[in-house]
Amino acid sequence: MPTTNQIRQQFLDFFAQRGHTVVPSASLIPKDDPTLLFTNAGMNQFKDIFLGTGSRPYVRATNSQKCLRVSGKHNDLEEVGRDTYHHTFFEMLGNWSFGDYYKKEAISWAWELLTDVWKLPKDRLYATVYKTDDEAAQLWAKVTDINPDHILRFAEKDNFWEMGDVGPCGPCSEIHIDLGPDRCDKADVPGHQCHVNGDCSRYIELWNLVFIQYNRQPDGSLVDLPNK
Repeated sequence: MPTTNQIRQQFLDFFAQRGHTVVPSASLIPKDDPTLLFTNAGMNQFKDIFLGTGSRPYVRATNSQKCLRVSGKHNDLEEVGRDTYHHTFFEMLGNWSFGDYYKKEAISWAWELLTDVWKLPKDRLYATVYKTDDEAAQLWAKVTDINPDHILRFAEKDNFWEMGDVGPCGPCSEIHIDLGPDRCDKADVPGHQCHVNGDCSRYIELWNLVFIQYNRQPDGSLVDLPNK
C-alpha cells in the first residue's frame, strides 16, 4: 500500500511527464479573492486565468493544493465524523489546462493513472457525467475500456461543479470505486440499495474531472469563459 507522500509524488510525476508544470500549493488564505474565506479547491489560484484576467508562462499545470472547507458553498464541516472520507483540511490533487487540452485527454489520463499506474480493478470503477454531457459519456466509451454499463448520468447536484454562488463552474465527470457489499454501512436499513452517489459507504468518489467552461453571474446566468 503506497503512502500519501508516494501517491502525491506519483500523481505530480505522471502529469509532469505529460507536459504539466508542477505548481506549489497556494496559501490557505486566498490572495485577492474576497469571495473566499479559505482556499477550498485546487483551481483557486488559477481563477484569474479562467476568467481571462491573468496569465501564466505555461498552459498545463499540476498541483497538490492544501484546502480548508469549513464555510460557504463547499462546507464539509458537518460531514466530518459522519462518514469515512470527509475532512475539513485535505490536499486536493489536480491537473489543469488553460485553453490547451480538454475532456478527451483529461478522461484518458485519469483512467491511465488509476488503472495502469495504480492498478485499480477496472471492473469496480464507475464514471459519472452531467446529464446532458453527451461528449463526456461518448469519450468514456471511446478512449477507455470501462464497462459501458458503468457510465452513469446525474443532474446538477452531483455532476455540475461550482466554486461558489458566482464564478467559474461547469459540468464534471466523477470516478467512483465499488468497495464491495461488505463495506455498506446501511445494510440493516430496510429497503436500502447501494448505488453510486448513494447514502452508504460502499461506493466512494476517487476523482472529479471538472470541465470549467462557464462563469456564473450574480443573476444566475452562465457566460462562457475565455479559457477552459
